[in-house]
Amino acid sequence: MTRSRLIPAVLALLLVLAAMAMPGHADVQSTESAERGGSKTMVRLSYTPLYQFETDLDSGGKFDVQRHFLRFDVSRFIDPNWMVGVGVSFDYERWNFSDIAGLAGVDLWDGIFRPGISIPVFYSTDNNWRFGIIPSIDFAGATGAETSESISYGAVVSAAYTFGSNLMLGLGTGIFERLDQTEAFPFVVIDWKINDRMRLVNPFPAGPVGPAGLELVYTPGDTVEIGIGGAYRSYRFRLDDSSVVADGIGQVDFWASFVRVGWRLGKHYQFDINGGALFGGSITIEDENANELGETDYDTAPFIGMTFKGRF
Repeated sequence: MTRSRLIPAVLALLLVLAAMAMPGHADVQSTESAERGGSKTMVRLSYTPLYQFETDLDSGGKFDVQRHFLRFDVSRFIDPNWMVGVGVSFDYERWNFSDIAGLAGVDLWDGIFRPGISIPVFYSTDNNWRFGIIPSIDFAGATGAETSESISYGAVVSAAYTFGSNLMLGLGTGIFERLDQTEAFPFVVIDWKINDRMRLVNPFPAGPVGPAGLELVYTPGDTVEIGIGGAYRSYRFRLDDSSVVADGIGQVDFWASFVRVGWRLGKHYQFDINGGALFGGSITIEDENANELGETDYDTAPFIGMTFKGRF
C-alpha cells in the first residue's frame, strides 16, 4: 500500500474505532485501582487533527501545516506490581509552503510521516514508588525518504512517588538516537489533585502538544473540563533521497501553549476542542551527516484542533 493510500485507510479505521470507545479524564491512582480490581487489560485510542495557521518565515516565504496524530495502545497488569503494554503511533503532517522555493539549497517537503511502536513496562512497589521504562522505535521521513535511513530509537525512564491520595510526583528522562544525533531531555512526572475541581498533570499523549508537558485542569462539572498548558517540542526527519541534498535531515523546534475544553460523553468517551499558539519556532536543514546547512526562525503560529479519546 502506498503512503497516499495508507493515510485515508488509517483515518477511516480510526473513526470506526473512535465510534466504539472513548474515555474521560481519570486520575492515575483511581484508574490503576479500577484496573487492578477489575479488568486487567486496558485499551486506549486517540486521534488529534490540528491545523497550524499560515505564518511567516524569517528567511522569506510562508507556510501552514495540517497535523494528524493517532495513538493506539494496550496495557495489561500481569500481577499487582507489574504492568506491560504495547503502543502504536502514526503521525502525518501536510506542509504547504508559499513564496519560497527552498531553504539552504534544499527542496522543501510537502509531507512528513512518523509511524512508531513502543513497549511500556511499569513496576509499582508496595511502598508507593512507581518505576517505568518505555523503549520505542519510529520512522520519521518526508515524502520520498528512504525508510531504512529514517529510523530513530531510544527510551524514556521515570520514577515517581505517591504522596497520600492527592499527589504523585517524580522525574523522567528521555534518551534517543535521532538521525545521527543523540538527544536527552528531562521532564517532571506529576498528577496533583489540588482540590476537588483542579489538578496539575502531564498532558494526554496525543493531545495538542503531546506528553511530558504540564497542564492545569479545571473541572466545573461532571461532564466538562477545561485545561491550559504547554510543552517544548523538537523532532527530526529524513529528507527526500532525490533532493539536492540526498538523505538530508530536517529539524523542527517550537514551544507550544494551548487551551483545551473537553466533554465526557458517557463512561468511555471524551471529545476535546483545543487551540493555542506555537512560538520560538525554527526549521533547520542538515546534510546526511548532520552538518548544518541552514536555519530559519518563524513567527508565532496559532493553531486549532480537536481530540477524540477512548478507553475500553
